Amino acid sequence: MFLFVYSINAEITNNRYYPLYHFAPQQGWMNDPNGFSVFKNVYHLFYQYNPVSSLEPGTAHWGHATSKDLVHWKHLPIAMYPNNTYDKNGVFSGSALIEDDKMYLYYTGHINHPGETPDHEEHQALATSTDGVNVVKYENNPILYGTGRQPDIRDPKVWKHGDTYYMVLGNKFTKNNTSLGRVLLYSSKDKYNWKEVAVIGESDGFLGYMWECPDFFQLNGHFVFLWSPQGMEPQGDKYRNLYQTGYIVGDFDYKTLSFKPITEFRELDHGHDFYATQTILDNNGRRIVVAWFDMWERNYPEQLDGFTGQLTLPRILTLTKDLRLIQRPVPEIKVARTKTLCTGQAKGGTKVTLKDKAGEINIRARVTNDMELFIDGRNTSMRIYYSAFCGEISLDRGGEDGLRRTEWRPKKELMLNIYVDASSIEVFCGTGEVTMSSRYFTDGPVSVRLGDTSSVWQFKVTNMRSTVPLNGSYERQ
Repeated sequence: MFLFVYSINAEITNNRYYPLYHFAPQQGWMNDPNGFSVFKNVYHLFYQYNPVSSLEPGTAHWGHATSKDLVHWKHLPIAMYPNNTYDKNGVFSGSALIEDDKMYLYYTGHINHPGETPDHEEHQALATSTDGVNVVKYENNPILYGTGRQPDIRDPKVWKHGDTYYMVLGNKFTKNNTSLGRVLLYSSKDKYNWKEVAVIGESDGFLGYMWECPDFFQLNGHFVFLWSPQGMEPQGDKYRNLYQTGYIVGDFDYKTLSFKPITEFRELDHGHDFYATQTILDNNGRRIVVAWFDMWERNYPEQLDGFTGQLTLPRILTLTKDLRLIQRPVPEIKVARTKTLCTGQAKGGTKVTLKDKAGEINIRARVTNDMELFIDGRNTSMRIYYSAFCGEISLDRGGEDGLRRTEWRPKKELMLNIYVDASSIEVFCGTGEVTMSSRYFTDGPVSVRLGDTSSVWQFKVTNMRSTVPLNGSYERQ
């Protein structure tokens, strides 16, 4: 990704699409979540950030926010600037390691070389913080030059096992004149000196030409390799986005450093806008994931209002016996609920208007019947449709490439948990075995409406309040 600086001042000029309870920057451009961590009992979230324009990624900084409950967020000053020779063209994505009451932030420093071949290089760097606010870059950066792996080697995810530290890095390599993605494994005894020790996995062509934002963690006795491959070709209803995010489950041996896949690649989310995931193991032992709630080259209308990008709701990840990831919103989200607008049985045509275009919808119905739900705005309508005959769930926001659809066959009861915000929707199917996350943009009031032929046992609609401050306040005008 090649980034350029624009001399446009970024400020919110209209809050019509600014989320109430999904995290977003106060102004400017945001993409990948970085350094997601728990430090001194506070959740920290860093992110790729261009503070001077909402129109382009620009030269990446690290934005910063904190939360005590993963719901209410506080904006903090920019944590890192691209102000050194090794990161002058971008403080790219990375992760956090918390140890000995200190925060270690690993990231990629990006350097452009216009007119040269290759035209850029990337090195891994380290910064630290003792208070969780003030960040100091390591004086001997870079800590890893990636010799022989240039020019695309980025997005370090670091963890500790036993007395050894490990790092996975996304990489692009060439084989038979074809660019392919892979993830490299490094180890260290002191957090500063690293050596390459293995290749976790690599593309055979099907899985694209560059692997970004790798994550590697243990769940339910197995290891999950989660990452964002670029360059996958669509296959029917699969892989319809420009870039994908998905996972492979397997077994990993710390002695041989060998990862043996058990499953095929599976998409983690089936909506339009889900990329660059990052997970943590929090103090409650929960594996929590967040993702960039957007997609490259979308050019959504929020850009013209002074901000771009937001994050998904934090989700708890669990692994089923058949090795599929389940995603559930963190239960803390219930504190954002306000007035319940309706509840109980509902017939086709039932309609409820949300306050401030933000609400939570819970539906229970028969698995043998089709179900249709509309999210209606002044200038657009989003349709969620369950086909009992086909065993499919679909989300259609209209327009070109508006449909996303995937297999889903609930066994006992149709259950949907849907979160609507000012410019987004997240659909959780069943116990979280299928999710669909998409942005949408409409002006005026937003209503929730059951399709004319739909009948449900439970139709509960609840307003949601603001938990992300805009201009220093949770209140919206």
